[in-house]
Amino acid sequence: MNFNSTSTLRLTVCFSIFLIVSMTISCSKQSVVEKGANNTASPASTYRRPNPAPTPVDSKISQYPVTMIDGGTVKISSLLGNNKVVLVNFWATWCGPCRREIPELIALQKELKDKGFEVIGLTVEDPAADQEKVRMFMQQYSINYKIGFSPKEIFLIFNGADPRGPIPQTFIFDKNGKLVDSIKGLRRDFKSWVLGAVNHALNNS
Repeated sequence: MNFNSTSTLRLTVCFSIFLIVSMTISCSKQSVVEKGANNTASPASTYRRPNPAPTPVDSKISQYPVTMIDGGTVKISSLLGNNKVVLVNFWATWCGPCRREIPELIALQKELKDKGFEVIGLTVEDPAADQEKVRMFMQQYSINYKIGFSPKEIFLIFNGADPRGPIPQTFIFDKNGKLVDSIKGLRRDFKSWVLGAVNHALNNS
């Protein structure tokens, strides 16, 4: 094998490894506009409040209805506040990192629901074409929290007007509907981070 062939092979291997690592962190979608492991660390020791504080979510979200998995529609603004800490998770059935988060979201909903906490999953898929697929996916994973379909406008508001933003994305709101913290992509300490943010929100709102 000559030098050029060896260099080409090394570059190919390195690029393949880079792609695999990238896919485990987040799913970078074609475009929402176009497409319609528990951590045992102490949450108190790992969670740090964002500084500066996160920018509030634009009030325009109240203009757009969310189609829920049962076919009903609600305004997302009506799901926030209500004396509950709410976690909003943007995801899709085809997103590998999203699927990895789901067991932890299920556990969080089960563990914290009696403490004034709720998980809401908003898939970026099409409610007209994908409702049955999402319903079957929920049954397969035994999802115990609310699932709805995010209008593209809502995703753009949350994601800062970037239609190609990655998923999963997670946003945590306090009891008054104020944004506490958010992350884009998958974190290895996801559950610990959520517990820290939720405990902060429960104790400070």
